[in-house]
Amino acid sequence: MTALLTRPTTGVVPGAGRPTHPVAAATLVASLALLVQVLGYAAGWAGHETTAVVAWYVGFVGLTAPYAAALLGDRLDAAQRLTASVVYALVLYLSWFLTSPLLASRFDETLHVTTLTALADGAGLFAENSMLPVSPHYPGLELAAVAVHWLSGLPLIACQVVVVALARVTLVVALFLLAATVTRSARVAGVVVLLYTASAQFYFFNAQFSYQTVAIAMLAAALLLLARACEAAETRPWRPMLAAQVCLAALAVTHHLTSWLTLGALWLLALLFGLGGERRRARRMLVAAEIATVVAAAWAAVVAPLLVRYLSPIFDNAGSELARLLALDGGGRAVGADGGGTPAPAWEVGVMAGSMVLWCLLLVPAAYVVWRGQGLGRSRARWLPLGLAAAYPILLVARFSPAAAEVADRASTFVTMAMALVVAVWLVPRLREVGRLAVPGVVLLVLGGTMLGSGPDWQRVPGDHLPGAEQRSVDATTVEVAQWAGRHLPAGSRIATDTTLGRVLPNFAPVEPVTSSPGTGPAVNVTELFLAREIDDRSLAIILDGEVDFVAVDTRMTGQRVRSGSWFEGSQGWGERAAVLDAEQLGKFADIPDVELVLDGPVRVYDVRALNGERRVFADRPNPGLPGDAHPGRTALAGLALLAVALLGRSRLRALAATPTTLLVSLPALMALGAVGVLVGVDPVVGALLLAGLAGAVALLPAPPAPPAAPVGPVAPARTLGTAAAGAAAVLLVCVGVAGLAQWRAQLDAPALPAPQTSAPPPTGPSAAGVDR
Repeated sequence: MTALLTRPTTGVVPGAGRPTHPVAAATLVASLALLVQVLGYAAGWAGHETTAVVAWYVGFVGLTAPYAAALLGDRLDAAQRLTASVVYALVLYLSWFLTSPLLASRFDETLHVTTLTALADGAGLFAENSMLPVSPHYPGLELAAVAVHWLSGLPLIACQVVVVALARVTLVVALFLLAATVTRSARVAGVVVLLYTASAQFYFFNAQFSYQTVAIAMLAAALLLLARACEAAETRPWRPMLAAQVCLAALAVTHHLTSWLTLGALWLLALLFGLGGERRRARRMLVAAEIATVVAAAWAAVVAPLLVRYLSPIFDNAGSELARLLALDGGGRAVGADGGGTPAPAWEVGVMAGSMVLWCLLLVPAAYVVWRGQGLGRSRARWLPLGLAAAYPILLVARFSPAAAEVADRASTFVTMAMALVVAVWLVPRLREVGRLAVPGVVLLVLGGTMLGSGPDWQRVPGDHLPGAEQRSVDATTVEVAQWAGRHLPAGSRIATDTTLGRVLPNFAPVEPVTSSPGTGPAVNVTELFLAREIDDRSLAIILDGEVDFVAVDTRMTGQRVRSGSWFEGSQGWGERAAVLDAEQLGKFADIPDVELVLDGPVRVYDVRALNGERRVFADRPNPGLPGDAHPGRTALAGLALLAVALLGRSRLRALAATPTTLLVSLPALMALGAVGVLVGVDPVVGALLLAGLAGAVALLPAPPAPPAAPVGPVAPARTLGTAAAGAAAVLLVCVGVAGLAQWRAQLDAPALPAPQTSAPPPTGPSAAGVDR
């Protein structure tokens, strides 16, 4: 892929005896461990949560250990180390994804799916999303998914997988090559990737269809390209500089915080290079920082009011709670406990504590070595990763505060990246001294970090419905109600409900949750409406002022304590009063004149339009199925086009794959294509013609010269390699099939709910309710 991979490195060992292929062997073992997890997921969908949890832990250790052994060992050449790093990251993604392979149900994912469905349905850029108003204004993630959907006709869930998998591959390749460029060692680069998977965000949060997932990949890609530009001998290395700016621009329209942090890092690097007398590097980094700052500032200026409203409460809460924590004034929480206060088992706390202690023990000698100018050289730029790594203890303190813990979790992505580099350059030369403790130690780091980032056990596996518990609150009933809304509720209906239904309903139906954030209708906080014990003048005013059409009540919340977040959007400041609701509070809507129950069951939907003097009319649409639409015919054509490219343009594909820039700018290219698709209304004919044109260009254009072949160590026999690869592929296909079938049976294979039946005639105006608007 690069010059690094075409010359001998510290990872090449010309050993004797019968050669094997460690990467294929590790993948086969990991796929079997993944099968253990997936069988546990199937048990979880069937209601056996304990079995699912045990299988998750056993499988996680089984899929981490073989890659840890391979990447820590000295048997791989550079290309094999990069391959192992990428495959390991993808297997970890499968471990997370197969908990819900048919439907994006995590909190952040559902918010972004709302933006994605709006783009795919032709609503245009910047369509309102009242649950996450900032999302449509940073649409890089969704535009990339729309491009895949536009070109291929794949279902939206498949498009989400393509984008997230591409982001993960981009991240790992960029991180590996960046570490190899800085340290001149492929073995160190592989260990950097291995240690980075111990980030609290890598397994769980940065695997979601969420904007940080793509943003982190763009950050790593931009840093690699700028490192290449700074090292280039030519006077104006325009190619890596231009590619870097493309990635930074994609980052600017994808995620606000990551973009700003990246800009801060670029300005700091330029300053450090300048202070160290590295004029060429300082000049090039300064130019890159200036251009990227102008682009990011121009984009942020457009959405500044939204950003202030979105980010201010987060940092205000984090700062106040952290101050209380440091003053020993309460407000803390037990590490590993959920929002309901249920503590984690002692052994889990021990694993998480062990990983944190081990990180600190590794950081002390590693930081000293880097500070002395060893490992990363004597360039003053080393102070950036060293300073970030030194911030790790601060993140540990912040975890004891609920709001500050969220900020600490987000920051851990960047801090762990720096820690992985600092620790790896110290650790690799000492692996022989560490001996057999190296693999268990890395497994402890990865397992402990993953547990810290993925929350309590119920977050990690499927299981029975849990109220107020993120994806575990999305069950068959939730999906049935959302599909019912997609069939029967009029487009543009405004619904007052809890956060679970509020984030899921817009994925299936053209409706808008009523929130305190601006949308197509008035901004109203509905918390007081649900907390009241009767419908008084204040409750009626909320309904009227918020232009509420329907109220959806999940009666399964009765007597339950919220486990994650809050019951209602905007209820964080209501304290204990909003933590537990009783039957009187949730059942009061049935006693109001002119309010009609149009859906009965665990989730009740009340039609309150009569209070506003509106007619009670309903839609009659087909069952929406899963979010988004699919086009099997277009998908088949896309498959044929890709097959033609593979057959006719193999040399061109190999040449493109040998250049990392092709991969690094693939996500920005998809974002640009997605923007074009949105502007032309995501027209399927145009998408098919564009795909055919792209396929023809790759297949027919002259092939560039192929790069020189990389020297390798002992080559595994084709028979041995083929058997291991085929076995791993077969097991992975079984994993996907078992996980998909289990979720379908438990969550999606249910009869449609009955159409709404109205009995009361519509009133003539709001006076019928006895309240003036």
